[in-house]
Amino acid sequence: VLRLVGTGHSFMAPGYKTLPLICRAAGFDQPMLTHTGGGITGSARYKWEEENGIFQFDGKPKPILLSSIANADWEAMIWGPYFNDRPAYYECWIDFCLKYHPEMKFYLSDAWPQVEQLGNIPKTEEPLTAETIARLGREKHGLYAGLIDSLNAKYGNRVYVLPTCDAMVLAAERFHRGELEGVEGINTAIGGKTRSLWRDQLGHLGPGFEYLEGYVFYATLYGKSPELIESDIAPTVSQPNGFPGRKLDRVFRQIAWEAVTNNPLSGIRDADGDGKADPGA
Repeated sequence: VLRLVGTGHSFMAPGYKTLPLICRAAGFDQPMLTHTGGGITGSARYKWEEENGIFQFDGKPKPILLSSIANADWEAMIWGPYFNDRPAYYECWIDFCLKYHPEMKFYLSDAWPQVEQLGNIPKTEEPLTAETIARLGREKHGLYAGLIDSLNAKYGNRVYVLPTCDAMVLAAERFHRGELEGVEGINTAIGGKTRSLWRDQLGHLGPGFEYLEGYVFYATLYGKSPELIESDIAPTVSQPNGFPGRKLDRVFRQIAWEAVTNNPLSGIRDADGDGKADPGA
């Protein structure tokens, strides 16, 4: 069981909410301490300044994570990315963590495609093809892959991706193939369907997709496919006409493991297909 600390914003909140439920279904409780906010207030840079009481927080420190990192056992830290992030915003956290816990690992979500990347927001969902979303996903992942590579060059391959971007690209592909039972659209703000992958132009996840993000977190952190968890997690799967239903939930679990095992920066491989990370991957 990994003891986790983390920062993050509203793109991370769904995963932080569902990860403990997933872990409980897998047979253990997830020790986790987070310090989150909305938008920039959940970014790694903002939280570092807030906890230390520097710059705009001069003289008013709020050391929620820092005090715990210095005084308790932790094994991994998670962050959500933010616009114009620089390696230095993460190096301060890494340096502090390694001072107290030399074996710690670090995980950065790479978010997911946002329609704002297109410049002009489309009037309909027609332009939001699987190919277009995949292209936006490559652009988004590239931003954070470069950041992770830079950090690993300095710290020796202890920073990994939580491949949420790949997961949502795969979800879009599955949607266009008609494989996401109950999902009716790509983006609620554009297509008007409540049960969509995203609910607004900024890119907050649509209903039910909090489980997909949580499955990506679980698969990356623990090197196990969520498909191996026998019990139900989302309460809706056992309800008549519940959403997400059991079939969609199973697809979410498949997508998460596919995204994690196919991303070189996750640190997880499954060459023998047993749903468990290969040793030494």
